[in-house]
Amino acid sequence: MENIFQSVFASSGLTVGTFFICLISALVTGVAYALILSIKMRSTKRFFVSIAVLPAVVMMVITLVNGNIGAGIAVAGAFALVRFRSAPGTAEEIATLFVTVASGLAFGMGFIAYGVIFALANPVFIIF
Repeated sequence: MENIFQSVFASSGLTVGTFFICLISALVTGVAYALILSIKMRSTKRFFVSIAVLPAVVMMVITLVNGNIGAGIAVAGAFALVRFRSAPGTAEEIATLFVTVASGLAFGMGFIAYGVIFALANPVFIIF
């Protein structure tokens, strides 16, 4: 049970297999998160597509700068700030954006279970 909460990069480092495991997990989790949110939250289709893809994009950036976590967090912060430069959003949209960036950070560091749990547990608070 404890192995599920360890990074997939801990034992063998970054390999093609672990990269694709993280990428597919991030995409599936992002799509599931967007579908769950679309039940109650009113927004555009483009917003939901962005939310579905954002964990994978952040995962890719964090994976590419895996030697320097400070640079990775700075880049992920820049992704999150993009929303503030565009049209004003609701509090739900901003929270959604930060959840997807945080789950992308977890996937990029190899913590798949944490990314899935964090992303899929948060819609409960928005829906109810």
